[in-house]
Amino acid sequence: MKKIHAARLHYFRNGEHGEYMIVFRRLIEDFPAVQTPVAGLYGAFTDLLDREESLLSTMHKSGYTRQIVGIASRIDRILIGMHKTVAAALHHFDPATVRAAQILYDRFAAFGDISKKAYEEEALDVRLLVEDLLSDEYATKVAAVGLSPWVAELQDAGTAFRHLLALRNAESSQKPHERLKDVRHEMDIVYHRMTALITAAALLDGGAGTYDEFIALLNAEIAYFNNHTRGHARRDLGAGGACTVDPVAPQAATGRPVTPLPVARYREAGRPDVELLFARDYTVSYRNNVRPGMADLLLHGRGAYRGRKTVTFAIVAAADSG
Repeated sequence: MKKIHAARLHYFRNGEHGEYMIVFRRLIEDFPAVQTPVAGLYGAFTDLLDREESLLSTMHKSGYTRQIVGIASRIDRILIGMHKTVAAALHHFDPATVRAAQILYDRFAAFGDISKKAYEEEALDVRLLVEDLLSDEYATKVAAVGLSPWVAELQDAGTAFRHLLALRNAESSQKPHERLKDVRHEMDIVYHRMTALITAAALLDGGAGTYDEFIALLNAEIAYFNNHTRGHARRDLGAGGACTVDPVAPQAATGRPVTPLPVARYREAGRPDVELLFARDYTVSYRNNVRPGMADLLLHGRGAYRGRKTVTFAIVAAADSG
């Protein structure tokens, strides 16, 4: 008997949660046999889904939402730039700079993937990170790796981000509507009851397979949504050529480690290509990357990705690099 896998609903951002529930409803509508065991709950589920979609629509129509999305994207780009700067400093010729970079790298890691957190949590973490980096404990290390301009940018963006969130929250408080968090909680309870009823019906089906196709399709969707939320390394960068890396241009030898950053994508049948982000989706390491010749660049999956992908690039003598 096929079983419905666990959907990590509490990890889904609001848009992802609504999208998954729409997929779940569509699958139920496509399979009349499945509608029978959940008939007593289906009305409540569709009502909750309508309310969730209405609340999401209200949020998206807020005059502040577009600005919030824009500043969040800016923060994400700044964080990526900071990660890249620190990662490059790990290969610096000065041991003191390398030590400073390692301490900062570990501090970033302690915060986890800030860019995948809910906006309120992301805003708080940005503020705490900036406070850390400006403190006496980290300020000299920030200066040593050239991170000071990035910290100033992050501080500015974080202040604007918190201001916009406060404005939108004030706007929302003046409107008489229920909280999205409460609707999500109610919907999750109904969803779990419905999937439990479908699983029980499949168990009582006596091996007839009436629910097998529905469960297989739902499990595929669950796997997709689970693997594209924070904290679960699932997709394998080294499996089946799914991860592609743009060719790395020949690099000039400098006598020091050469550390180009790749442009990588993940390809999955039936899904649009996903451009992977350094520090969020992967980290990099290198082999044979000092002298002229062929060097290895290794991508190591993190976040929603695991495994390793290796590509090669050429290091050429400075006179040959043009």
